Amino acid sequence: MALRSPGRPKDLEKREAILDAAQALFAERGIDGVPIEAIAARSGVSKVTVYGHFGDKAKIFDSIVQRETDRLKLALCQTPSGSSLEDTLTRFGMALIEMLTQPCHLALDRAVSLEAQRNPDLGRRFFEAGPGQVRTMLTTLLRQAHEQGAVQLDDPECAAEDMLALWLGFDAIERRFCGSNLPDEQVLQMHVARAVRLFLKANAPDT
Repeated sequence: MALRSPGRPKDLEKREAILDAAQALFAERGIDGVPIEAIAARSGVSKVTVYGHFGDKAKIFDSIVQRETDRLKLALCQTPSGSSLEDTLTRFGMALIEMLTQPCHLALDRAVSLEAQRNPDLGRRFFEAGPGQVRTMLTTLLRQAHEQGAVQLDDPECAAEDMLALWLGFDAIERRFCGSNLPDEQVLQMHVARAVRLFLKANAPDT
């Protein structure tokens, strides 16, 4: 009987189950409070399987952050060719906000914030793999738009930070501390679109 090749669907399903379980547990208990045994039990696999896929808990954490970033990249890749800069930025903003406002992501963010006080290296890894990559993606998008004459920017990276601040706004602060109910998709769409219009108006090319 022929052996199944590495990366077969069953292995991928186990890997995703491990990441889902770890993300939920990290959010519930904090990263230091979750042993590998708990991740294995929650995901329905053996401890050996967890180690075989990831090696240690730090790699599990890094993989969770990378998976969320990859999902955002995939959403951005679905932007139709020939879309206007306004449409592209609106799609980017919606994909980002929808990811950041998932309850499990909000809980994980709070857990990482607490852990980072004791473990600055973990906080730095989370930033570089998550928010740092998002800033880089948006900076690249805006730099290309500047080169094409769609916007006038002195510093694309600063502009990316401005755009992110407009998208996240005060709502992010309220959700972080008050756990407020999330607005529906139509309200989010209006917020993101308004932020994009303000950004484009402030950075309109000289005529």
